[in-house]
Amino acid sequence: MIKSLLLSLTCLLFVDAPVSATGQQSCILCHSNAHIMTALGSTQYLTTNSLIMAQTGMPAQCTDCHLGDSSTIEKQKAHEGLLTVKAIQDRTWTGVSRSMMKGSELDMWRSLEPRGNNRADALMPKLSYNGILKNNPEYKLIIWHDRNIETLAFNPVLTEQTCGQCHEGIVSSFLKSPMGGGKGAHTQSQYVTWTGPTGPQSCGLWSGKLAGRDQAAFSSENMELYNRHSSMKLDEKMAFDNQRRCNQCHVGCLDCHYSPQNRDQNDPRKGLHSFFKKPDPVSCYGGGKSFNCHAGPLERRRGDGYIRAEFTQSSKEGKRILNGLPDIHMQKGIYCVDCHEPNLKSGIHADLQRQVDCSKCHAGIVAEHAKGMHRKVDCASCHTALIGGYAFNFWSAVGPKGKENPLTRIQDYLVGAIPPLIIKNPIGLWIPVHVVPHTSGNVKADEVTLSNKLLFRNTPDVVIDRLYFSNDAYAITGLVRNLDYRDHDTIAWLNVDRVAHATGKSRSCGSCHDSTAQTIKTSYSEGSYKDVGAGTYTIVADEKGLRIVFLPGTEAEPLPKGLNRLSDMWALKGDFSLPRVAARKQFEEIESAYRKGAFKH
Repeated sequence: MIKSLLLSLTCLLFVDAPVSATGQQSCILCHSNAHIMTALGSTQYLTTNSLIMAQTGMPAQCTDCHLGDSSTIEKQKAHEGLLTVKAIQDRTWTGVSRSMMKGSELDMWRSLEPRGNNRADALMPKLSYNGILKNNPEYKLIIWHDRNIETLAFNPVLTEQTCGQCHEGIVSSFLKSPMGGGKGAHTQSQYVTWTGPTGPQSCGLWSGKLAGRDQAAFSSENMELYNRHSSMKLDEKMAFDNQRRCNQCHVGCLDCHYSPQNRDQNDPRKGLHSFFKKPDPVSCYGGGKSFNCHAGPLERRRGDGYIRAEFTQSSKEGKRILNGLPDIHMQKGIYCVDCHEPNLKSGIHADLQRQVDCSKCHAGIVAEHAKGMHRKVDCASCHTALIGGYAFNFWSAVGPKGKENPLTRIQDYLVGAIPPLIIKNPIGLWIPVHVVPHTSGNVKADEVTLSNKLLFRNTPDVVIDRLYFSNDAYAITGLVRNLDYRDHDTIAWLNVDRVAHATGKSRSCGSCHDSTAQTIKTSYSEGSYKDVGAGTYTIVADEKGLRIVFLPGTEAEPLPKGLNRLSDMWALKGDFSLPRVAARKQFEEIESAYRKGAFKH
């Protein structure tokens, strides 16, 4: 009763005069009033115009970003059409705002301030378990209000109404960007079947085409295309849920530039409305909303993490080694966008250069390198010494009978700390790569063409439209007919992605020059594909080819049944040997001098 009376009396201060007459929006009239916010139990929303402007660095009014109705002080009417953060439920993909939460769920997620020690999920809804803060298991990620609740995709229409009011040219440009942008802008959307002209892709297939200018709905066009090329069909729920998983990594404006901070009395820039023109590495890694964006492609698919630490994806033993080995540039406080600068040729906002110019900081070293015997060797080939990441990816139909989904990715197998493989790319440069055996089930066998070489993800090897040269490659190495009742006809293929990060002290000279063959023993952690548990395989690259080799099973420890028909399928013929050292004596003298510390590399 007292709380209601207090709220009513406080509001009456503003009723006698129209909101417009006060010179402020009704948002601030309420949200800057401690009595009102306390009476509503919402002191976390207490703020002022000057504080918001200090944190955003922009002169925008509340409704410029959040919409709503600033002409009324009645809470329900003022909040109609309000844009705000949503938590996405794990089972249903439903978006839930805090106004829909109750009890401990709401109590533990009233504020967006980062909490906990894990930067990957610091902003996620939390619950307290005996005083220990953990992620609320009901939710898989959170999304900012420039995305669609239905598709999780970036919403160009909402962005034009908000960010675009002041940044019209930037928003228009961003819609053409492969970073996220509009439908069809990103290369990934061109991967729609396993056996099509683009080849397979580790992240999967774009199964729900985005529809409408606001990308707020799905078209079944891609699903129908996939079903024509698959022996097991997707239904719309499967296809569209699969697409939501993809969409969560493709960004909008807020994913890069909005970064809620813990309030700091000594720094007015820090708070719930903190914006930064220059995204930091954690923003590139998902911004604390979940383990997504570049955290996935770097830490998992490529295994060459930049931040590492709690983001490291590797086996337990691999984490012990890799956690404390972030990229040297990360250690020195260099942001991703300091090296991956805007692509001036395209002029598109958020189109960042993939190939960086090391001479920007290392001009002398780059100049000497260009004249030396290793001028055809990429810097990362020596300076990315250890990687983690995937050990397998099995695209397998799993689930109870009648609910199997042929686009289920089993990705829980992780390698330890291993060296990358060195291969020659199409322009003759030796680059480091992570080789991962994959399968894709339920293909149509008569559509499968085995690769006669490693295929790089550029024209003419594949039919794909992209804005930049790719050093990533793949090879379809085997076809297993009728693998089992779940996966039927299945292709085995190698995903070969270029790695470039965790730059640091060089690997040893002998790791490349002791032999022309590369042999990488790879232990992998426990996973959930059929009966395949933890184990070991060897990546071999020599003059005979590139292949995954399993130790022959014994009576005491047989090869798992899930690998029996696959074990010799990941093999590609060709010459993958390293060049022989012509002047062996000179090499041994140089290596000896290096070991004695005569020079650094």
